[in-house]
Amino acid sequence: APVRSASRGPGGGAPLSSRPSVGQDLGSTLNPKSMYVGDRVKLKGSSRAGEVMYVGPAQFAGGDTVVGIKLDEKRSQSDCDGKYKNERYFRCTAGYGIYQTQDEIELMAPEQSDEDIRALQVSPAPDAAAFDLDAELERLVGLAEVKDSLRHTRNFIEVQRRRMSVTGDSAARALHFAFMHGGAGSGISAVSQLLGGLLLKLGVLASGHVVEVTRKELLAGCSGGDVDARVKKVVRAAEGGVLLIADAENLKESERSDRVGEEAVVALSKQLDSMRGATEWPQRFCLVCAGKRGLFQSFLTEQPNIGSAVFAKLEFSDLAAMDIARILRRIVEENKFQLAKELGDERLEVLVRRRMARGGGGGDGAPKNVRLAKAMLEEAVSRQTDRVWAKETLSFTGLTALVEDDFVDKAKDQTEAAEAALRKLDSVVGLKPVKEMVRSLYAQLLLEQQKREMGIESRGAGSTLHMVFEGNPGTGKTTVARVVADLLKALGLLRTGHLVEADRSSLVAGYSGQTALKTKAVVESALGGVLFVDEAYALVGEDGKDSFGKEALDTLIKLVEDYRTDLVVIIAGYTAEMGKLLDSNPGLRSRFPNVMEFPDYTPDELLEIADQMLLQDFLIMSDAASQRLKSLLADLASPEKLQGDGRASGNGRAVRNILERAKRNQAMRLQHGGPKLTQEELCTLQPEDFNGCVI
Repeated sequence: APVRSASRGPGGGAPLSSRPSVGQDLGSTLNPKSMYVGDRVKLKGSSRAGEVMYVGPAQFAGGDTVVGIKLDEKRSQSDCDGKYKNERYFRCTAGYGIYQTQDEIELMAPEQSDEDIRALQVSPAPDAAAFDLDAELERLVGLAEVKDSLRHTRNFIEVQRRRMSVTGDSAARALHFAFMHGGAGSGISAVSQLLGGLLLKLGVLASGHVVEVTRKELLAGCSGGDVDARVKKVVRAAEGGVLLIADAENLKESERSDRVGEEAVVALSKQLDSMRGATEWPQRFCLVCAGKRGLFQSFLTEQPNIGSAVFAKLEFSDLAAMDIARILRRIVEENKFQLAKELGDERLEVLVRRRMARGGGGGDGAPKNVRLAKAMLEEAVSRQTDRVWAKETLSFTGLTALVEDDFVDKAKDQTEAAEAALRKLDSVVGLKPVKEMVRSLYAQLLLEQQKREMGIESRGAGSTLHMVFEGNPGTGKTTVARVVADLLKALGLLRTGHLVEADRSSLVAGYSGQTALKTKAVVESALGGVLFVDEAYALVGEDGKDSFGKEALDTLIKLVEDYRTDLVVIIAGYTAEMGKLLDSNPGLRSRFPNVMEFPDYTPDELLEIADQMLLQDFLIMSDAASQRLKSLLADLASPEKLQGDGRASGNGRAVRNILERAKRNQAMRLQHGGPKLTQEELCTLQPEDFNGCVI
């Protein structure tokens, strides 16, 4: 350890004799220092930050003052634990220590030193002297309307400065903004940083950094009553810069009581009120609220204190395929990869269109805009990695080059999935008109997908995929619903393609006000797939006065519209009853235009179904048993038996019940067949096994 004079303190600070006694005014007796042990500091030109552990001279620095810092994150190329060149001035975990001179670090503001605030996403301000709005806008891909709005903001500020200079009035209005977008990846973070640089350059802000939060970060740890203090703390961290609240439409829930959200809106309004009316630049902070276009506009209308403070609304339109292709090329280079020569802009645009078409039905879960470009790069690198590994490539070009095959989506896998679903459809017995309609629907959707890949967009809203399955039970409606789900997933119109089965009991609750919540939960469980509602006519009842069922149906219709890009709903039931259901609600026929009629099976088709079921259990029928079953099925399939209550027990469901009884009869018969049974005896049903099988 370095030798210090006995007359100085252990930190090399003021002499011990000059230390103030208890009760003295510390501020008037201590020489102020630029930093102290315990301060939070940040390394200049780096994102690294940490806590000061030592301030004083060091022999390895020639006796000059150094600052020993315990970093928040471990260094990758050092194992310093506070000891450097055999000198130790503090102790920490290996790799977290570092020594710097005082001019290499800067103090962090107290609010930024707060543990909670340090977790926020903070983007540093650009160099104000070097900032050039026109050059930055030139680098920004797409977003023509946003660029125009930023230019107008610059023009307003500069003209307002001129007015102030000739009038001598230094008062100006505070500038806050609303970003209206269509979904994640629209570029709101990048534009917020650009806005911070512009306002810093023009003297509207003092620092220009950007603090980005969502409701989760803004209200972290809040349970009510402590929201105002939390909002003040976040605003202090953004002082001099931009506070970006992403997904601002979620700040307060409108459909149910939200005490914490209400307190957040009130606290934020108070912060804006402090700058309302005439203010002086630089202003305290700039608020940017961003949200999805429709919901966010409603939020601003419902919260006038926030809406009225907005200086300008910036419209973020979705990027065109060529814009995404340009962004993709840029991030490929930023990630040290390179595109093959044949991947020019036009070819890259085709790949983007193909990827957009594949994810077009994915709703909010589908990547868009910048996120789509990033997703395409990640997918391409993943495929390229497997390709390079298989070829044992070692060259620089081979390891970094991305070819078209790396960007090709899973079209081959999707085609195979579609073919598998169609084979499954073909394996279903009978149902010729249903099969023809499913195939025609598949052909139509495939054609629409190919058009989108070529950039041919229909002016309409696209095909409505919700369906009505009409027919008696046991006619294969659930099986066909699964095939439809598989086909839609193969086309990229559904994210997961899973099937959720429901009926009246799944959707209707026993208490007033609970049905809508129960129905919503079922619908949300089916997002990305198909919701199959069997016996849907039961929701309205025979007299149409079932208020609970009507609430479930009304909720379902609303949610069908809300999630139209991420959900397909199939309602099923008896033909006559489903007709009455469609007539009972004017909105049903327009939302469920695809009606499939499932005919009853013929006796021969029922016998074929029976053979398939038996083969799954390694069973066959003797010729006599087959004739016996055929006669039973002919009686079962008669028009008289398929009317009234008999509808529920016919078709495939009846075949399964008959075979279950026949297998039990076979088991009883074989108990008396002797000690040793042949394989043929164990696996063959005889005519007598079908006695008493029809109830």
